[in-house]
Amino acid sequence: MNENTKKMIRTLQTNFPLFLDSKFSAMRFYRNKLKIAFETDFNALSLFPDADRALYLDVGANRGQSTDAILLKTKNCLIQQFEPNQALCEKLTRQFSANNHIILNRFGLGDRSEEQILYVPFYKQWMFDGLASFDEMEVRNWLENHILFYNEKNLSLRPLKCQTKTLDELNLKPFFIKLDIQGFEYRALRGAEQTLVSHQPILLVETPGEKIISFLKNLGYEFYAFSNGKFSPGATGGQNTFFMTEAKAALVKKFIEPLNTN
Repeated sequence: MNENTKKMIRTLQTNFPLFLDSKFSAMRFYRNKLKIAFETDFNALSLFPDADRALYLDVGANRGQSTDAILLKTKNCLIQQFEPNQALCEKLTRQFSANNHIILNRFGLGDRSEEQILYVPFYKQWMFDGLASFDEMEVRNWLENHILFYNEKNLSLRPLKCQTKTLDELNLKPFFIKLDIQGFEYRALRGAEQTLVSHQPILLVETPGEKIISFLKNLGYEFYAFSNGKFSPGATGGQNTFFMTEAKAALVKKFIEPLNTN
């Protein structure tokens, strides 16, 4: 689906806010029934050798889309979710409470432990909870560029008091971290520096900028795009980018394309 079609659908749905939960429920049923990950990048997880009780972190769990994808593409893993929006935490609890391999953390990750304001955007009463961010301008700028006939008068931001902690203070040993927290990724990585150095988890980061790339390269990470079953080194993905140390890249060596030096 191209971006113009997505923008049109996104714009139309804002006129029907009562269908918000029904939309996500239907999409979840469809994806799980057909065993389709909600983003194709998660297909890469099936290429890594299964390790019993390997820990996967879903940072920015939202409505559980990434958790569902991890469950579809791995076996015998443990998952910890991180979600600061308490309304979404209630939905996550209902969806995953029967799975004792999943732990929900009702806070976000950052570079320090503190209280933060999470901005949840509404456009014509349609809640874009997946765009909620601790960075107010990140929310405003994204919607302005992804809604047809955008009118700022239709946008309202609901501030929620939330807690953030650092990953380092939790003493976890993750194998994989998915990080999608709307412009707060760099601060979360700064708060995870010792964890990254000690355990070298595979990272899947949404639209990383030069600051994130430079920070992770200094910790021994290289970045990869994933497409058509292959990792392309030195390339960023269209939406998400993988970061791996040499040790983790060796696990999927046969799926990594030769580095293009031209």
